[in-house]
Amino acid sequence: MRFHLLACPNAQTTKEYSLCGFAALTIRFANMMHDRGHTVFLYASEENEARCTELIPIIGKHEMQVILKDIPYQSVWFEPRLSCLWNCSNGRAIAGIEKRKQPGDFVLTISGQAHSPVFEWHNDLHGVEYSIGYEGTFARNRVFETHMHRQYIHGLFKSNEGHFFDEVIPVVFEPKDFSFRHNPEDYFLYVGRLTYKKGITLACEVAKKAGVKLKVVGHGDVGLVKHGAEYLGALKQDERNEVISKARAVICPTLYIEPFNCVAVEAQLCGVPVISTPWGGFVETIEQGVTGYRCTMFREFVQAVNDVQNLDRPTILERALRLYTPEVIGPQYERYFGRVAQMHGLGFYAE
Repeated sequence: MRFHLLACPNAQTTKEYSLCGFAALTIRFANMMHDRGHTVFLYASEENEARCTELIPIIGKHEMQVILKDIPYQSVWFEPRLSCLWNCSNGRAIAGIEKRKQPGDFVLTISGQAHSPVFEWHNDLHGVEYSIGYEGTFARNRVFETHMHRQYIHGLFKSNEGHFFDEVIPVVFEPKDFSFRHNPEDYFLYVGRLTYKKGITLACEVAKKAGVKLKVVGHGDVGLVKHGAEYLGALKQDERNEVISKARAVICPTLYIEPFNCVAVEAQLCGVPVISTPWGGFVETIEQGVTGYRCTMFREFVQAVNDVQNLDRPTILERALRLYTPEVIGPQYERYFGRVAQMHGLGFYAE
């Protein structure tokens, strides 16, 4: 198969920009599909560590920095004041695809509406939003990260009919990025944006009530880190994963409906249990009482802090390896892309 993979123009596809989850996922997806023998044309910035057939730069690093100015790259979304960032990169992506495309190719994005002009221009190709963890979805062919988020989007758009071109495939991770430890150190961990809706306030309150040490990794409002929690900063990928692997548990008390929450799976790939709220992607990524606890009341969070010591870390790791590695996720994507090609070719009743 041949894929034209669109990266977000706010970050380089390198580990140096790992605070942008979209850039990190683009790298892992490109690696997976390239390693499985597919042709991957990557439309990204000039610095790249993703494995691909060809890198087509659509935004220069200096150009990106001039446009972003003082806006942190990981905080960029589809803001009108940054329209130049998207307009410039989209135009170059359109031209690059035009030079390389063949009938039956796929155009892929995880940026939603921001990349819709590229899809519209190349509507003769199979356009796919390949890992939807956002609300601004638009494409005919869509892959969601959880069943929960697919149903949420259907409800958001008031759609009571099924869509044969929708699929659910979890986010892919590379096990080599994580390490396993049988014996954790004496601290709990919060990893994520420092915002009220992400639950940092609740995490600090739980740790205080339970009388345990809490370390905090992330970017945002540092003033929300309270009750004696230790703020470690916005660590890069390798440092962050090392801190995760040593934790007794990772607390993910997100207050809104999480589409997936990568941190919960990254923790489990270190064999570390997760304590979370009881909705969103956590319903699918956390097996209650086995890989962590989904909590409804404050006292349940506090009890979970005490109970995680009873969970088996090798079992947590085994489940994560069974569900989220390239060897598992790659075939799921290949089956899906094959169906899309067939449905748009021979049709629904094709044998």
